[in-house]
Amino acid sequence: MTYTTESNYTQSVSGNRDFNVGFPFLSTADIKVQQNSTTKTLSNDYTIVQSGANTTVNFNTAPADNDTIRLFRDTDIDAIEATYAAGSSIRASDLNTNNTQLLYAAQEFGTLKTDNSVSFSLGNKGDIQINSSTDYVINNNAVELAMMADNSVGTNELVNDSVTDDKMANNAIATANLKDNAVTIAKMSDNSVGTSEIVNDSVTVDKVANNAITTDQLASNAVTIAKMADNSVSTAEVVNSSVTLTKLATAVANSLNPVGTVIWYAGSTAPAGYLKANGDSIANGSGTTQSITTDFSALYAIVGANLPDLRGEFIRGWDDGKGTDSGRGIRSSQADANKEHSHGYTDPQIGGYIGLKYDGSGTTSEYVTANGGTTQTSGGTESRPRNIALLACIKY
Repeated sequence: MTYTTESNYTQSVSGNRDFNVGFPFLSTADIKVQQNSTTKTLSNDYTIVQSGANTTVNFNTAPADNDTIRLFRDTDIDAIEATYAAGSSIRASDLNTNNTQLLYAAQEFGTLKTDNSVSFSLGNKGDIQINSSTDYVINNNAVELAMMADNSVGTNELVNDSVTDDKMANNAIATANLKDNAVTIAKMSDNSVGTSEIVNDSVTVDKVANNAITTDQLASNAVTIAKMADNSVSTAEVVNSSVTLTKLATAVANSLNPVGTVIWYAGSTAPAGYLKANGDSIANGSGTTQSITTDFSALYAIVGANLPDLRGEFIRGWDDGKGTDSGRGIRSSQADANKEHSHGYTDPQIGGYIGLKYDGSGTTSEYVTANGGTTQTSGGTESRPRNIALLACIKY
């Protein structure tokens, strides 16, 4: 076929409103216009301008870039162009016009044929709108589910907000389909977040409600010193016998028995925290004394380079300005002594008076005042009360 019944364009010049009619026609009323497969209306959407041999469709508003424009002929065949009355003359022009009408209709019919046995016309056919043999438009709500192939609806075919909860199958949404930050609190059911859903270190203090953490939620050894507020541990929280000497701070331990305290111990070795008060040397800092290595600087500041040697000694309170034992320095030693005194008696055998005098130096003087006679010294090497030996120890 060499005849032409339509002209097709794609808008390629921004603002262009004129499109040439490239096919013959009997009446401008037979010229039909579609824009992007939508039928347009004469006057409302466009006008037809004839200038000599050229006919142009002029759009009231220029189509957008890449819009498709279809101009086609749909010859009116509801009535013949020329009617003959009985006895009237037949004009050649009328015959030609009627023949042209039939020719154009036949050409248009030819463009709508699909085979030699079936033919149809332009217009709405229920489910489809037929515009030409190559232009069919499916009407709204005409495509039923049974007519759709599997996987035929993609993202582009879905209208925004058209997929409702009722349209979604169970387990239909996977991680890959969720946008970041899309799951809000309102979208989460109670008890829906388990251990495996919580990222390490993601539960901050701000996220924990008051009184939310019970014993069951605490891991063993989870409560460190840094996690405990001041004055948070009372007697009820302390296990019996759990506060040992090593658990007491230096200030607390020293307030019980401060460094330099001397005790009398019933054992033969010093208890923990103490050294034998036996005159051993100590370091002014870290050192080892009596197999104990530690910082002795606090004890050094009190006693100096050597421990007091209290072995075999009685303890006397420091005079400290009282005047009972004047002239003594702290920790100074003192030799033994007896206060100077006299003894006398009469011996009936010799009829005389004998006097004994102790001068305080440890020497006994003897003298006879009557008919002569002597006395003998007696006793041990020292003066002492009854006593029990204990180990003198000093706190370091």
